[in-house]
Amino acid sequence: MGIYLTIGTFDGVHLGHQKIIRTTIAQSLKRGLKSVLIYFPIPPKFYFSGEYSDSLITLPQEREELFANFRIGEMKSLAFNSGLASMTPEIFLDEILLAGRRVQGICVGRDFAFGKDRSGNIEFLREQCMGRGIDLKVMSFVRHKGRKISSSLIRGFLKSGEIENAGKCLSRPYCVSGRVIKGSGIGRKLGFATANVDSDPLKILPPGVFAAKVGLGNETYFGVANVGRRPTISPFNKRLLLETHILDFSKMIYGRTLSVELLKRIRGEKKFSGTEFLQRQIIEDVRFARKYFAASSLSPNSSVGIREL
Repeated sequence: MGIYLTIGTFDGVHLGHQKIIRTTIAQSLKRGLKSVLIYFPIPPKFYFSGEYSDSLITLPQEREELFANFRIGEMKSLAFNSGLASMTPEIFLDEILLAGRRVQGICVGRDFAFGKDRSGNIEFLREQCMGRGIDLKVMSFVRHKGRKISSSLIRGFLKSGEIENAGKCLSRPYCVSGRVIKGSGIGRKLGFATANVDSDPLKILPPGVFAAKVGLGNETYFGVANVGRRPTISPFNKRLLLETHILDFSKMIYGRTLSVELLKRIRGEKKFSGTEFLQRQIIEDVRFARKYFAASSLSPNSSVGIREL
């Protein structure tokens, strides 16, 4: 059976990626072909820089879950390495992209490039496809507030805490998941017990305090999530930590997996002169979050109004 394929990193599976994937599937159905998606688990740019931590919008397994929503015919992961980095565009096309497959169509974005030093551009790909009788679809950019939606743009939004802009580019709230581990217990002493989430170090943690929706098994709750270095409690801590106070909840959930959707940024992280002042601020944060949920007419199980995949 012939195939219609797309290839990329697809970190975030944002609106631009979704346009490419939908077009790939539509073209495959139109032509009676199998749709195939090839993706790099780690963006090639990070292979060259060596900076992997706090870099990914979506972990590889998260991307595969999102891909599955589109009912793509087949997905394949392709680990980027020194061999791929040194391949000429011609070799990459023949040995990786086509690789003996019955490729009858390819769909990519306008900024797609491949081969050593990204020397295989769209014009090169178009010439190669024309010579081989392969259909080529090149997708225009999707924009947010006049800016091209890209994984780099979204990473910038996340690292500056602009969670709502990131969510609009992704078409869904930004979500961080991990196992609940024991913390210092300071939150409980202040009257606001928190679930400390051990997230993957590759995953970007947006700094700040957020109104959040929390998933635990089949149940969902509202909460207030803090991403920061806890300067009031641990002034020498350098790693960003995610801790979430789940509203109206008192169960012990150590060892359980928690997913935290960050919906609305309440404020940036602050250092207080003592725990008394920190406690006062937490009270205000919880009050703000409750007002936000009430004004948004949200229930824990409802959509937040961002376009679904």
